[in-house]
Amino acid sequence: MNELTANMKTEEAIKEKIKESRFESINGKDLMEMDLPPLHYTISTILPHGFFILAGGAKVGKSWLAEQISYAVASGGQIWGYQAIQSEVLYLGLEDTVTRLQSRFEMLEAYEGMENIHFVLKANSITSGVEEDIRDYLTLHPNIKLVVIDTLQHIRGNEFVKNIYAGDVEFTNILRQISMEFDLTILALTHTNKGKHDDDISKISGSEGMAGGTDGNWVLTKSKRTDTRANLTISNRDTEAFEFALEFDKESCRWNKLTRDESVVNEKERFLHAIVNFVKAEEAHHWEGTATELLTILQAREPILVSYSAAVFSKSLKAAQDSLREIYGVSYVSAFHNKKKWITLDYIEVK
Repeated sequence: MNELTANMKTEEAIKEKIKESRFESINGKDLMEMDLPPLHYTISTILPHGFFILAGGAKVGKSWLAEQISYAVASGGQIWGYQAIQSEVLYLGLEDTVTRLQSRFEMLEAYEGMENIHFVLKANSITSGVEEDIRDYLTLHPNIKLVVIDTLQHIRGNEFVKNIYAGDVEFTNILRQISMEFDLTILALTHTNKGKHDDDISKISGSEGMAGGTDGNWVLTKSKRTDTRANLTISNRDTEAFEFALEFDKESCRWNKLTRDESVVNEKERFLHAIVNFVKAEEAHHWEGTATELLTILQAREPILVSYSAAVFSKSLKAAQDSLREIYGVSYVSAFHNKKKWITLDYIEVK
């Protein structure tokens, strides 16, 4: 057998092997000519079908938000002016009891449409059969278009922890596949990591494979756990991004969206409180240094300041000096010292 014949046989063998490839492909022309259905939504504009994470710190109020969303869908109501598409809901309240769930939905004044929510309080992990359990339940109840998992950690098997990134990718892919097959939304609650992060999405517990493997991520953050106001960052693959300033109404137990004016007031209050609380905690209620130094310290304590540059922070601080002095009793003095703009802050009680 000469070299040419050998090469031809090798090429034929390769072609035969390629024919057996498990890749399913589509060429660009056929793709562009396909008549595809529009994106389906569970809540118009902000929550399409797919797999989504709702993350937040402990006791931040993410379960209340998930319950509020669930009831809006079950009753065909609205949330912050966005229409929910009425359907049945599968709610895996894996940290709840029937007593707690009844109490919380009573506080939400949830009555009409409650027959559309199916509650499950115990479930296996992914590696012990919950994937099959969810699929079977959805097959028996085809009108379910929202699945809530509170929390994700309860169904994550230990096998996925061995290689965190690869495990997160595989785990999220399983849930994403279910959402695509049944054409619905899965909203899974999880925690956020502590420490300084570049943005709210990077706070989501787990590796980058967790947040990166979803169809969207919702992150609920507060400055302090006791605050009633919070920021909700929404980053979806197939919609525009959203950022809402919310306030928790303790009487109705609902998250309400603040107006733009209220959001501005909220930001200014948090800005002022961050400075006042810092100065009051300093020895002798006194601090001095540059705006950059002060901003670096405060950014680790107040998430709203992360987006501030030193120039913007310095300008905002100067503009707030009257409020700091007259309302909060903090004096602000700015002067050049060794070719640097030096800031001096002192706390003196308001008379």
